[in-house]
Amino acid sequence: MSHAEFEIIRRYFRDSGLNFNKPGIELGIGDDAALLNVPEDRLLCMSMDVLVAGVHFPYSADPAMIANRALAVNLSDLAAMGAEPFCFTLGLVIPENNSSWLDSFSGGLLHLAQHFSCPLVGGDITEGPLSIAIQVQGLSQIDATIRRTGASPGDGVYVTGCLGDGAIALASIGIRSHLGGLVELIDENLPDACKQYFAAAYYQPEPRIEFARQCASLVNAGIDISDGLFGDLGHIVESSDVGVNLQTHLFPYSDSAHCCTTAESRLKAALYGGDDYELCLTVSAEHSLEFESVAAESDIRITCIGEIVAEQGIRCFDGSGAAVQIDDHAYEHFL
Repeated sequence: MSHAEFEIIRRYFRDSGLNFNKPGIELGIGDDAALLNVPEDRLLCMSMDVLVAGVHFPYSADPAMIANRALAVNLSDLAAMGAEPFCFTLGLVIPENNSSWLDSFSGGLLHLAQHFSCPLVGGDITEGPLSIAIQVQGLSQIDATIRRTGASPGDGVYVTGCLGDGAIALASIGIRSHLGGLVELIDENLPDACKQYFAAAYYQPEPRIEFARQCASLVNAGIDISDGLFGDLGHIVESSDVGVNLQTHLFPYSDSAHCCTTAESRLKAALYGGDDYELCLTVSAEHSLEFESVAAESDIRITCIGEIVAEQGIRCFDGSGAAVQIDDHAYEHFL
């Protein structure tokens, strides 16, 4: 390790406060590897995402917002499993040693890491085109871990928050997604309130950690919506060997989405766009009232948008009961 690399780690990631103490973290930054003490009655849940400049965010984006998004999308995976954040590691590739950029980036990480009690315990840094790899570790209860495999016919299909904001946000900040021009803005000159809303939706998604932990024992199957509802819900129905009937007129959209897009664009953004980082959960009729009560007490917006059925496949219907034509536009990392 070069002196410059050591100084970057010390200044921006060890001494910045990211390496804070937490029960179970026996050793964090400062040795060849971290040492973690996992309780016997918990499962260790691990996930990793990679963000690349020009693909997942503009080169000119605020470093603090990049950092927030990089950690938040990983924490969303933990939420999808009903896990509690434990710690994380960071792999950072930067084109140059830019002190102001690094200071802002580490500050963005620190804010979210402290909020979710998830310290940085190690990682690596090197020179090259800007990219960020974060691996999170979480702890879940052995008998209350949410998986993709438990959906059963009769389950209601619920989503948290709003659908489609991630894809619309991409269009608003000028990043071309896998959907090409399928998601279009009514007017490229968005009102300032909409610009601010979509910037927050993209760079500051809210991991549904606490809500997922509270309702984990009531949920049969779940996933976070990162690649679009069609693709991600498809993982649930395939893993559970079931199908789903969706009611597209029940899809929840934000006021900003209604303001800035047509109904057709909103539907495509919801089904295929991805980057929403909301949860899609299936819940039996037996537990639906308790589940909805937990959401209300947690002040989390949830919407039942369909039902799990025995017949395999994904089908969509409008408010009149007519079938809605759908295509396979789920996000693909390699086209």
